Amino acid sequence: MSNRVLKRGFTLIELLVVIAIIAVLIALLLPAVQSAREAARRAQCVNNLKQIGLALANYEQAIGSYPPAAITFQENPLNCAVSSRGHSMFTFALNYMEQGNIYNSINFAFDAGGGPPEPQIQSTAFLNTINSYICPSDLDNPAKISGSGNYYSKSSYAASVGTIDIFRWYCGCPGITCCGLCFGGPEIKGDGAFSKNYYFKIAEFTDGLSNTIFVGETSRFKNDPDTIFGEWNRALWFGSAAPGVTRPAAMATVVPQINANLLIPDYFGTADPIAWKYDPNNLNFGQFGFRSFHPGGANFLFGDGSVHFLKQSINTLSTAAGNSVYASLGTRNTGEVISADGY
Repeated sequence: MSNRVLKRGFTLIELLVVIAIIAVLIALLLPAVQSAREAARRAQCVNNLKQIGLALANYEQAIGSYPPAAITFQENPLNCAVSSRGHSMFTFALNYMEQGNIYNSINFAFDAGGGPPEPQIQSTAFLNTINSYICPSDLDNPAKISGSGNYYSKSSYAASVGTIDIFRWYCGCPGITCCGLCFGGPEIKGDGAFSKNYYFKIAEFTDGLSNTIFVGETSRFKNDPDTIFGEWNRALWFGSAAPGVTRPAAMATVVPQINANLLIPDYFGTADPIAWKYDPNNLNFGQFGFRSFHPGGANFLFGDGSVHFLKQSINTLSTAAGNSVYASLGTRNTGEVISADGY
């Protein structure tokens, strides 16, 4: 009789089957895990916007109006000899975001970036990261200093300036000569909740605060050509590493589709800042619009403090016969009636 003891083990085929089963289970669970993580990030983004909304409401209660989207060139009254400041709505709201120490360290007599001739003047304030201004789904772009000595502090949000092209009309700039940026003419007041160099009182929101977009997401683009872009502290417009591209910061319009791609080069089309929303080519002008990394749309803060997720399929193209649903939500006093099931 043999004294050998037979030992039972896995065959190669059995081992491969087990590995295959585990791989299938991981493949099934991974989307669920990713979806749960994105849901948490989106909830944090909503909370950020609610905090911004509360800060703006407290600002209005204290000051009697909402802040301007930005203080840029002196256009009211016109004096282009005064250098641009570039301070944004998000800077003005810091005191009401429980960021009083940062607000008090800003010298509003100097450029928002703290660039030459005083390159360090704003560094104490603008090298801080304010988490409430950053969507966790956004791509990383920490606060940093550029080679020219300007400071940039990351943000994922922008003030809504409505449907009018206020960016390429400034300081009476004479024609399309300013690095391909300026159309020329007098300053144009925006029709959105905010506008550069203007402030609006609550009585001017005749469409109702609950029907007016205040702030939306402006996350970085995938493969963004600009290592520094997307900041709360400098509300100006800049040239880009991409040829022929300009980038408004801390302000955006509701003319391009939500999540439209970066358009290279800029599309100029008509030189009419009012009628530009009728041009279907502007639907793809992503650098002037709102965008996010949330699938299918972006989060928007409305004037009543509510936050809505607007789908990128929302009706966008306006015509001379009337504004689109998206444009109607982006204006403060144009009189449209928008039902809740329209967006």
